[in-house]
Amino acid sequence: VAVFWLVPTIGLLISSLRSPSDIADDGWWKVFTSPAQLTVENYGNLLDNSAITHSLWSTVLITVPSTLLVVLIGSLAGYAFAWMDFPGRDSWFLLVVGLLVVPVQVALLPVSKLFGWLGIFESTIGVILFHVAFGLPFAVFLLRNFFAEIPRELLEAARLDGAGELRLFTRVVMPLAGPAIAS
Repeated sequence: VAVFWLVPTIGLLISSLRSPSDIADDGWWKVFTSPAQLTVENYGNLLDNSAITHSLWSTVLITVPSTLLVVLIGSLAGYAFAWMDFPGRDSWFLLVVGLLVVPVQVALLPVSKLFGWLGIFESTIGVILFHVAFGLPFAVFLLRNFFAEIPRELLEAARLDGAGELRLFTRVVMPLAGPAIAS
């Protein structure tokens, strides 16, 4: 399986380091039998293109805040669903799990109308909020299930040492959550 994934990826990487004429003349595998001149000039040309650079920065501007918000809100909600008692906790969690099966296409029109009414339809903040809204159900589900597996004794020991909920979350739970957050 790894070979089927690695071979095209290596071919793509090698092709990106070859000149356009070398790419047009031979396949990427010819580099091994007759080494061609490898260059990073293609990457320079790519970054000199203002449309590509603008698109790259737009992607970063949307992806980074969206991901950070999903992780922050998802971890807080996951912790609350796993360890805090509040009215309707199980019903709210079932609602979140139910949102996992809602296709983006079903919610696109109502969300678009709402964003138009709020005046954020064609804005970066609207795109970020859309990504956050559709990323949160999975993040909450995943993190809640991870947090629920943390031994209760560990949390009780921290509480005996005087940790409140915020300190418990930031000093005990979140350091353990690295693998779940990375997922």
